[in-house]
Amino acid sequence: MLLLLCAACGATGEPAFQAPLRARGAAAELTAGAWTVTLTRAEVGLGPLYLCATAAASSELCATAAAEFAAVAPVDLLDLGPQPLGELDVLPGQVRSAMLDYGVTWLKTQAKPGAQDGAPGRRAARFAGTAVSADMSFEFTADLDVAPVLRGSRTIEGLRIGPFDLDVGGALDVTIDGAAWWAGVEFDALAALGPGPHDLAALAAEDPASPAADALAAVRFAMIAVPPRFAWTAEE
Repeated sequence: MLLLLCAACGATGEPAFQAPLRARGAAAELTAGAWTVTLTRAEVGLGPLYLCATAAASSELCATAAAEFAAVAPVDLLDLGPQPLGELDVLPGQVRSAMLDYGVTWLKTQAKPGAQDGAPGRRAARFAGTAVSADMSFEFTADLDVAPVLRGSRTIEGLRIGPFDLDVGGALDVTIDGAAWWAGVEFDALAALGPGPHDLAALAAEDPASPAADALAAVRFAMIAVPPRFAWTAEE
C-alpha cells in the first residue's frame, strides 16, 4: 500500500484516493528496412509502476511514491481501446517522473529477477508476427524477459513524464507502442534462417550469437528506449 509521502516527494497533506489505471496499444504494423512487419500477438506485463514528484525517479530519490500500482497486469498491445488494469493508489500532487517493471522484478530480498503473477505466460512480453518483403515472407514468435539491472532497482527509472497534477476524479492512461520495439530488428538476417515459423527464443537459447538472439536483444533495448507514455485524464 501507498505510504505517506516524504518531504522529497512533495507531501500535500491531502487524503489518498484510488484512480483507474488504463492501458492501450498502438499500431500493429511497422516498416523495418524493406520489410513490412505485422504483429499478430503482442502482450506485455505492466507493473509494478510508481510515479514520483521528483524529475528523476529512483529508489533513492523517491523512496515513497506519489502514486503506485503494486501489481502486474497484462496489456494487449494490439488493442487500441482502453484496457482497465486495476486501481492506482494516489496521493494528490504533481508528478514529473515514473519508474516501472515489465512484470519481472528484482527485489532486494530476491537472489535473482523473477516474473510476477499477471505477466503474460510469466514472461515480460510475448510476440508473434509476419514479416513480408517482395516475394519473401516468414512468421516468427518471441517470448522474452527484460529485467532490472541491479537488485532493488526498476527496469525503467528516471522516466520523465508530465508534469501533471494527480487530482481526485482522474485516471492514468498508459499507451505502449509494441510495434516500435521491433523497428531495430534486422529482418534480413532473420529471413536467412529460412521460411519459418521461427521461435526466436528457442533459437537464441541454442545459439547466443544467432540472428534470433540479436533480434531479441534489439527488442529488449527498445522496451527501455521507447517506454510507455503517460497521461492523466479527467473523468467525465
